[in-house]
Amino acid sequence: MTGVPFPFPARLPADRIAIGDIALAACVAGAGRPIVLIHGLGWDRNLWLPQVERLSARYKVIAGDTRGHGDSDKPAGPYSIDLFASDWAALLDRLDVRGACVVGFSQGGMAAQILAARRPDLISALVLVSTSGRFPDAGRENMEKRLAAQAAEGPEASARVAAESIFSEAWRAGHPAELERFVAWRAGQDQQALAHAMRATYGFDATPFHAGIGVPTLVLAGSADGLTPAAGMRDIAAAIPGAAYAEVPGAGHMIPIERPDAFDRALDGFLDTHYPAAG
Repeated sequence: MTGVPFPFPARLPADRIAIGDIALAACVAGAGRPIVLIHGLGWDRNLWLPQVERLSARYKVIAGDTRGHGDSDKPAGPYSIDLFASDWAALLDRLDVRGACVVGFSQGGMAAQILAARRPDLISALVLVSTSGRFPDAGRENMEKRLAAQAAEGPEASARVAAESIFSEAWRAGHPAELERFVAWRAGQDQQALAHAMRATYGFDATPFHAGIGVPTLVLAGSADGLTPAAGMRDIAAAIPGAAYAEVPGAGHMIPIERPDAFDRALDGFLDTHYPAAG
């Protein structure tokens, strides 16, 4: 399969769970060993709809909306990756989750790295998808380009900049209708909260923590990802002891949307080996 129609808007049910002075929306489905799915910048729990539906037959699956996203609260900024990680830790504490397999995509993968370093009790396996160990200057330049377009031309222009950086050229060419659906959906989001989330990436650096991550880890990259290039993903895998690295040929940043079959195969293979449902 070379891609699926843009899946938004989708509607995974969710409860609003209070953590401190805000509430996060979270879908909890199934029973068994916990799998936690953390979406990326500008997305929400619905990114994981196929995985929630499929994995909840064997696992307890938790897919939530990070602060500023989806149906979670959107307080005034600034936001940071450390703040996102603290929010997720508080959410998992409220849900009494320990020893989970945490799957972090893009910005969610940044938060997952901090979680693994600071709350090892929460994590017994880790999957990092299309993410960064240290947010590169090129990534900051892309965020600034989005913000400049948002200020000068409006949300739709900013969404188009985002689309060019997260979807591969081949996917965009082959899915024009889905691309327009993405632009309309992203342009309809809370733009102030989205801007806070963009700036949360600035200065992020988890590389000092990588050597101390002691759980089985899969690092999954797209060979055509221009936002978080495969070379940086290989660096993460090399720095985390025993981490496995896999690359999806031709995939851009949005591996779960562009190459869903390849994504599921990689995830299932890792789970079967390192985090089987039977425990």
